[in-house]
Amino acid sequence: MKESNETETAIEHKKAGSSTFILSAERREKLINLASDLIRLPSENPPGREVLVEQYLIQYCEKNNLHVERVPVTSNRANLIITLPGAKENDPLAFTGHMDVVPVSSDERSRWETDPYDPVVQDDRLIGRGAADMKGGLACVLFAMSEYARSSISPSRTVHFLVTCDEEDAMHGSRALLEHPLMNKLSDLVVCEPTGMTLCRSSRGRTFGELVIRGKTAHGSRPGVGVNAIDIAADIIRSLRTLNVDVSHPTSYWQPLSIHAGVEPDIIPDVCRLRLDCRIMPTSSCDHEIARLKRMLDEVERVHHVKTEFSVEDKREPWTTASNNRLVLRIHSLGAFYETTFSGSTDANVLREAGLTPVIIGPGDLSDVHRENESVLLEDLESAFSLYKSLMR
Repeated sequence: MKESNETETAIEHKKAGSSTFILSAERREKLINLASDLIRLPSENPPGREVLVEQYLIQYCEKNNLHVERVPVTSNRANLIITLPGAKENDPLAFTGHMDVVPVSSDERSRWETDPYDPVVQDDRLIGRGAADMKGGLACVLFAMSEYARSSISPSRTVHFLVTCDEEDAMHGSRALLEHPLMNKLSDLVVCEPTGMTLCRSSRGRTFGELVIRGKTAHGSRPGVGVNAIDIAADIIRSLRTLNVDVSHPTSYWQPLSIHAGVEPDIIPDVCRLRLDCRIMPTSSCDHEIARLKRMLDEVERVHHVKTEFSVEDKREPWTTASNNRLVLRIHSLGAFYETTFSGSTDANVLREAGLTPVIIGPGDLSDVHRENESVLLEDLESAFSLYKSLMR
């Protein structure tokens, strides 16, 4: 299918490791403005304020001739499925991105050089909460879809944009989509999370839960009496390092993310609760890593004569997409993209359960997210927009 003139002028040249796309000043400004509008909406999760973005996107779609379906998840939270009809309906292409952002704590806010929800462009970067994770990615897909929708040129395949809630927490949004009948029609999935425009055809998985350690109380003035659950927790944290082997090399690893204990100031605590998190390499699995943890806990119980209980709260399996997959080959045909494994987990870890085959590629870098002065390169926004629009061709 012949491509529109707008798409032809989008790709100026390529460079090793990425693709550089040059947009006209007018189109570049529209893209930045769209991303900035989304950043201004403080869709923090928790508590889950995605409705701010949801309402904006619905209005944007109505103005730009895009069909949008609201898929309720809870009483006040929903996913959106935005659709652009193409020449072929029976082999659609899917993109996905999430509406929520992590909260800005008071301590973090004090380290920001700007207001996190008042985006600014500085040194060729767009700065603001969600600029990289992932209001920038949302804007790139939406702008590409809207350019097709406003033109007389149809994409070769119908495009569905799966816009989710709750990705930054329990992923209830993507789990709700598993029950949607559209999932049976989808195969190729582009995840627009921040990768610095590096192609990720594999991703770590994640499992996490609560570990309860049960010791024995005693009066705090009697050392050696009772079993201090905090002491046992300290031994367990040290033992986690033996499970991780050498985290300087790619490996699965366990880590504590929170700890709670204590009865009264003068009582040796008999219960300690740890939140444990494991990031899982594509060569492993959730069950394998949980089994390794439980063997270590069995040894702790034997040595210290205590009880431990680990409750798994979620399993997000790692994944790998084949190098000869048609979506991987199509992306490489559009630029000399480097490849790596995505270190976090995304909605793709869930959506794969419906049979979708994902890749991850998007604007921004993980080193800039979930922290002060989050930002995205304007060049990344242009590159992502042009790549996504070319994939819709």
